[in-house]
Amino acid sequence: MKKKLFWIAIGQFISACAYCQILNANNLVATGLGGLATVFNRLTGADVQLLLIIMALPIFVWAFFSYSKKQIFYAGFSYFMFTFYVGIVNRYLPQFLTDPIAAAISGGVVGGIAGGIIMKQRVANGPESIVALYLKEKKGLSIGSYYLIINTVVIFSSIIYGNMTMIVYSLICTFVQSVVTDKLIIGFEKYYNVNIMSDQYLEITQFIRNELNRGATFIQGMDTSNVKKKMLIQAVVNQQELIAIKEFVKSFHDDSFICASISNNIIGRGFDVE
Repeated sequence: MKKKLFWIAIGQFISACAYCQILNANNLVATGLGGLATVFNRLTGADVQLLLIIMALPIFVWAFFSYSKKQIFYAGFSYFMFTFYVGIVNRYLPQFLTDPIAAAISGGVVGGIAGGIIMKQRVANGPESIVALYLKEKKGLSIGSYYLIINTVVIFSSIIYGNMTMIVYSLICTFVQSVVTDKLIIGFEKYYNVNIMSDQYLEITQFIRNELNRGATFIQGMDTSNVKKKMLIQAVVNQQELIAIKEFVKSFHDDSFICASISNNIIGRGFDVE
């Protein structure tokens, strides 16, 4: 628990830096309640921290009677740390003032790193997450669809005080952030699920095990062209190992067949992706 709280606090500090010192400083709009707070702040001049609290409080009160206390605790702690850090970084850290495209990319990268750190803890990271879970359970709306809808509404609401150019840059920032978050969660290494149909299945399997130090699975199949039984080899390898397998299988100069597809969330011996 202490480890989760530590990484949530670190992630929300980074998130607050991206929100205040990059996005807000360069007139870009963040997503979620932070983006709504920015819109209301620029329209009314109200304090951002106060707006964050006012918008989140009804959701937490409602969620208190609808979800487990553990989930509410992590979501509340995460949101509290973000709100707390917003006041700190605004007061003590310098703003990163730059051109819009640089701000969009750097804000997306920094925000994506923060999101990846927090999401790897497998907890609700704020009131938006609680609403997303509710809509998924009760209404069948996917979490991805929910975030797409709310973030689009938030960003386009900034047209009230901004312009379409800054909205486009905000959308670029959101895209970069989602890519970076996914990479931190899934990993930067690409893995492939490889299926090989060949008469030389013993030699190929020996190559995979001895030369690549990977496991392989046999699945009995049948070639429909000549109604002949063949052994299908299945293995999971990285990009360099896939190239090695392709070159080895080509060396037989026969009708061996290879099909490879990208695999995510590989868990097990020899793989570090979670």
